[in-house]
Amino acid sequence: MAQPEIQNKTPFAFDPLYMNDEEGRPMVVPIVKASFSIEKYRLVFPPDNQTPVNVSGEYRGDPETSSYKYEPEIVFFKPSTDVVLIGSARINQSATTEIYVGFQVGPIKKVVRVVGNRVWEKHLGIITMTDPEPFETIPLVYENAYGGWDRSRGGPNTHSFDSRNPVGTGYRGKDTRFEEGILLANLEDPSQPIRNFGDTPRPVGFGFVSPHWQPRAGLSGTYDEAWQKERMPLLPKDFDRRFFNAAPRDQIAPGYLRGDESVVVTNASPSGRIAFNLPGVEPPKCRIELRGNKKHEPQTNLDTVIINTDEKLLFLIWRAYLTLRNGPHDVVSIEVFSDSIPLKEMIE
Repeated sequence: MAQPEIQNKTPFAFDPLYMNDEEGRPMVVPIVKASFSIEKYRLVFPPDNQTPVNVSGEYRGDPETSSYKYEPEIVFFKPSTDVVLIGSARINQSATTEIYVGFQVGPIKKVVRVVGNRVWEKHLGIITMTDPEPFETIPLVYENAYGGWDRSRGGPNTHSFDSRNPVGTGYRGKDTRFEEGILLANLEDPSQPIRNFGDTPRPVGFGFVSPHWQPRAGLSGTYDEAWQKERMPLLPKDFDRRFFNAAPRDQIAPGYLRGDESVVVTNASPSGRIAFNLPGVEPPKCRIELRGNKKHEPQTNLDTVIINTDEKLLFLIWRAYLTLRNGPHDVVSIEVFSDSIPLKEMIE
């Protein structure tokens, strides 16, 4: 079978993926990924150092017990833009016990309280938390948010976990016995701080949410006996495409971003505050020729924005999809290009 001709006329990374939709129909999914360096007050575009499409994703450790650093970039569609921050809370003066990290990209605005290490202790029968320890930096990861497992009683069949964040810390099930030294979450919603032993606050973070965590998992549909008999291996009839959005719910834009929105991040970088605008790149265009001289230009949408302040990186991902009649051999050629990419002032 002849391979389709691929022409990438953009300066970005490009990968055409082949997969099936909910009904098992074959499709081609062109993905364009742009990488920028974040310098003080501006972006720098390195044309010879573009990060490829990440089809496998990246965990922070063991996939069974850690969170995503980068999600697998393999879905065929996102109904709106995911906006994600990868970074660490940083104290830029003397060590302190708490700080607020702010994150804004266009309409997305979020603040998380970051607190030094605390544990639960019991004194004269009263359970209290210790005073927070001073810190200089704390990673903004779900491992430091509320959640995790309670393995304090019995065997594996009696263990429980927080389905919203199984990799977090501080979770204890109902009627659990008290244990000294249980580490509390470092990341908190300022409007819902932990006050008492047994509180179950909403886990908060800025990174990608795993597909088996709630509430994201609830959008994946019903996998019951009826599904096994009538639909398997297709996705359930009640599958919701919003499942493909992997950012926290309050970091999913109301539609697609334009790509020129303002960005402000506070207390999550060595400089304390960074501010810039997304580069204003026009969405790359995609032209697909199928057998029979059929040509299509599916719409590309900016559906993922990743800001990594630890490594001073910005990633923009545009995605399109086209349903095929038979499969990958339908595709004769794929061309991605752009009429206007204003990058000259960014190139070093």
